[in-house]
Amino acid sequence: MKEFDMKEFAKRLKQEREKKKHEDPKWTQGYVAGLLGVARPTYTSYENGTKQPPMETVHKIADLFAISTDYLHGMTSDPTPSAQKDDLLDLAVSISRAFHDFDALPEDEKRFLVNELPGTVKWKLEEFRRHKARILEQEKKNST
Repeated sequence: MKEFDMKEFAKRLKQEREKKKHEDPKWTQGYVAGLLGVARPTYTSYENGTKQPPMETVHKIADLFAISTDYLHGMTSDPTPSAQKDDLLDLAVSISRAFHDFDALPEDEKRFLVNELPGTVKWKLEEFRRHKARILEQEKKNST
C-alpha cells in the first residue's frame, strides 16, 4: 500500500477544484474553504501542500468532490475505487436475487428485507440529503 503523499494530495485537490471551477467560476479557493468550514489561507495551504488537513476535513473534501479519500491520498488513480463499485454491484445483485426468490428465503431474512432494509436505505438517503442541504446552505451564505 502506498504511503500518504502530501504533494499528490495537493495536486489532486487542486485538480478537482479546478475541474469544478471550469464548470462554474464560483469554485475559488475561498468558496471551497467556506464549504469546508476552514479559512481560505488554510485551504490554500492544503492545495499548496504546505499543510495536511485533519482526517475529518479530508472526508469533507472527498464528499464535496464526490471522490474517494484513497484517490486524494494518491493510493489509487481511480477516484471511485473498483472495490466500492464491485461492492455496490454485489449488493444490488443480492437484493435482486432475494426479492426474486423471496418465498424460498428463511423467515428471518424475509423479516429483515421487509422491516429493516427500507428503513436503512431511507436513513442513508436522508443522511445524504442533509449533507447536500448543508453544502447548499453554505453556498448560499458564501454568495451573499
